[in-house]
Amino acid sequence: MITHKKQYGIYHWDTFDNETFQVGEADTMDEAEKLVKNRYGNRLGGCGADRVDIVNRDGEIIVQYKVG
Repeated sequence: MITHKKQYGIYHWDTFDNETFQVGEADTMDEAEKLVKNRYGNRLGGCGADRVDIVNRDGEIIVQYKVG
């Protein structure tokens, strides 16, 4: 479900609880990527169970990150 008002929304999918919630939004892709990196830092990686997606206004996932 899209809840962001800006161009890009950042959503965290908690695989344990199977819930997705918005953690931020941004006007530009660069701003969205910085928000993800600032929030999750070294938790971003290939072996994490949770996922963070940057989604555009059309609901398309632009970038997907694994979060440990």
